[in-house]
Amino acid sequence: MNIFIFLILFFISPSAFCFSLYDNPHFSIDLKGSYKNLGFVTKRRITDSVIAADLNRLRTEWNMNALKVFSAKVIWDNEIIGGNYVSTEEFAARQRTRGEPYLNMDYELVRKNKFFYGQQLYRAYLKFDQEPVTLVIGRQKIDWGVMHAFSPVDLFTRLPIFDIEKEERVGNTAANLIITPMEGLKLNAVYTFRPELDGSRLAGRVTKTLGHYDVSVLGGRFLKDKVFGFDFTGDVKKAGVRGELIYDNADIGKNFVQGAVGMDYGFENTFYFLVEYFYNGQGTNDASTLTPFPPSGIQIQSVHQNFLAMLVKYELTPLWRVSLQNDIDLNGGSFFINPETRYSFYDWLEGVVGAHFPVGRNSGEFTPIPNVYYLQTQFFF
Repeated sequence: MNIFIFLILFFISPSAFCFSLYDNPHFSIDLKGSYKNLGFVTKRRITDSVIAADLNRLRTEWNMNALKVFSAKVIWDNEIIGGNYVSTEEFAARQRTRGEPYLNMDYELVRKNKFFYGQQLYRAYLKFDQEPVTLVIGRQKIDWGVMHAFSPVDLFTRLPIFDIEKEERVGNTAANLIITPMEGLKLNAVYTFRPELDGSRLAGRVTKTLGHYDVSVLGGRFLKDKVFGFDFTGDVKKAGVRGELIYDNADIGKNFVQGAVGMDYGFENTFYFLVEYFYNGQGTNDASTLTPFPPSGIQIQSVHQNFLAMLVKYELTPLWRVSLQNDIDLNGGSFFINPETRYSFYDWLEGVVGAHFPVGRNSGEFTPIPNVYYLQTQFFF
């Protein structure tokens, strides 16, 4: 099936409907979506040979509302990926990560050496919302943490720094209960479903507004580890400040602390900068065990202990934005550099060009990561 037929079957037909498919005072169904083309070139880590991919993703988002308190969301993806990337270990790792949550909703329909066609229920959940109670059950993103780069409190979501599609987050099959008994106070309990008890996570978070700050305390059982911590976010004059800290009572190995602090500021001329520091008490600083930020079911994993993240953005015009992300391994002497530019051709069409440039010493955390060059076009309906 070529991409032209793919678009006719899955894009043109749904887009013929209005955004509101059905609407009355007690029940409504809406549809929106997007089509993304993402091409990238990088190198295979094992052989250092060049690999490339062309990803085409049609995403439809179906929203249902009933009786003003019940709603449902289903985000359904159709993907075609071409290129020798499909036959690599990197692609296999991507597929394992997408299928990791309980109730695998990632379906491979065709997979050959240089061709992949699959479908995925990216999000699928039911929601009850009646003040002061909100309950969400199903495949969803649990949005904990306040940091932009390294977030130790975001214990339900893997670190996306080295992903091309940083906004794409694998969801959790979970029950997420939020209670706001009074203004400025939020109680949050989360349980992620696994058939085996040792693979589940049960945690709670209490957030209170104190002046210009939102302060949270949290704790829970993540797999076999018991984790406790806090986070805060607020402002000092016009600058935003934030911080996170967790203490992990580990089931295997020593107990450890992870923490992060940072600040950001946006100028009137649209120039924006952010700086954050991350400390990983689990790090050994032993370069012989170097595997850059392996996937973790609980917390951020790294060999080294001290990192600095910086981000700058600037709008050259209201439609054209450039940004530069720079993550620094303070112990190993390596850098992860991500320049990127975005241009909005129309309200419904956006283009992105970017690259990943890891540089530094051979003992650095980021040095083994290969360069990546990517070009993305996305339009919305």
